[in-house]
Amino acid sequence: MTDDIRQSREPEEAISSGDDLLFSEEELLEEDLFLEEENTQQSGKQGGAGSRSGSTDRRTGTSGKTGSSGRGNRRRKKGVRKSAGSASRSSSRGRKRRRMTRSDYIHLAILAVILLMFLSAVIRLIIWNIGEDSGYDPNADTSEFDTEPQDYIQPMDASLLEGHEDDGITTIVTLGNAPFSDERGSTGLAEMIAQKCDAVVYNCAFPDSYLSMKYQEYSDSYPQDALSLYLVTASLCGGDFTLMEHAAGLVEDTEGTREALNTLKSVDFSTVDMIVIMYDLSDYKDDRPVMDENNDINLLTWNGALNASIGLIKQTYPYIRIVVLSPSYGQYTDENGNLINADTEDLGNGTLPDYILHEIDVAMANGVSILDNYYGSVTENQAEECLTDGYHLNEAGRERIARRFAEKIFLIRD
Repeated sequence: MTDDIRQSREPEEAISSGDDLLFSEEELLEEDLFLEEENTQQSGKQGGAGSRSGSTDRRTGTSGKTGSSGRGNRRRKKGVRKSAGSASRSSSRGRKRRRMTRSDYIHLAILAVILLMFLSAVIRLIIWNIGEDSGYDPNADTSEFDTEPQDYIQPMDASLLEGHEDDGITTIVTLGNAPFSDERGSTGLAEMIAQKCDAVVYNCAFPDSYLSMKYQEYSDSYPQDALSLYLVTASLCGGDFTLMEHAAGLVEDTEGTREALNTLKSVDFSTVDMIVIMYDLSDYKDDRPVMDENNDINLLTWNGALNASIGLIKQTYPYIRIVVLSPSYGQYTDENGNLINADTEDLGNGTLPDYILHEIDVAMANGVSILDNYYGSVTENQAEECLTDGYHLNEAGRERIARRFAEKIFLIRD
């Protein structure tokens, strides 16, 4: 009986020894592939030992459990191989996840482009901040490059001279205000033009007058309206100076007004070759309207009064050439002590350059010449040299305007 017990325990010990040689799946996953292969070979050897034990038991006539143990070992071997293969595949997948994919390279490329753009912007900003020497000299006289004068030179139409007898003398009548009326002697603008152009000039400009009218109808409370451009033009074209004579006794500068009026009454307009018109910034200073969109001959506006006056002269004396001279640059101090720069201050109807642009438009529309003194003769750069009180011409200023008039209209150079 003892032998039977010993024989029956031998297969169990064999099975127990086979189980001890098996590896768990978790251990296989943690081992290197080389260790997995070595463990697989060792398991094969143990399986072989189990088989030999089973064979011995069959030869000794023991129970059929031994054969069962051999099959179990084979199953375990298969399980080992399967676990090893699973571990190999898992390790392989782990290595694949660590590799760079195509999208990763694209993202890196985009990031690199963004960084380059940022660096380029930073470098450009630094260079821009540093700047470079332009060679600008704040003391240099650049007046000739500031703005090109907007002159419009219109020669006299020869057909308009047919039937008119030329006496061989160039006769000019000047109309306007301060540029002509401030000085009537040899250093006055009218006399300078006469000398440079070898002409006879009648200075008929009225002091303290305006191009436009202030009120729709004349009133003794404001006699300057009788000396406005259109009413002066109407008087000389109609040969009736009654209203002007009446107003001359009411204005502040009676002497200067009567001198201009007497000169105007003495002119024989059948011999006149040219009428020159020049007003300063007085209309701008008094904040008079530039234009009336619904009435282009509104005498209360800068445009309307000039337009109506030119039309009346051309109708009455078609053989007389008309030349308009724009105001020069100017500034002044108002009643509150504030310095008003006419170049930038809009008093309600635009800046002085706006008035001049409209004056140019009117001259061109009527086919008469206009010289831009604002940008061509006495500009802001020459203000200190050529102006008194900020906008009245001194002798140097009158010289510049007379010289440019001779050059542009009569093609005479000193």
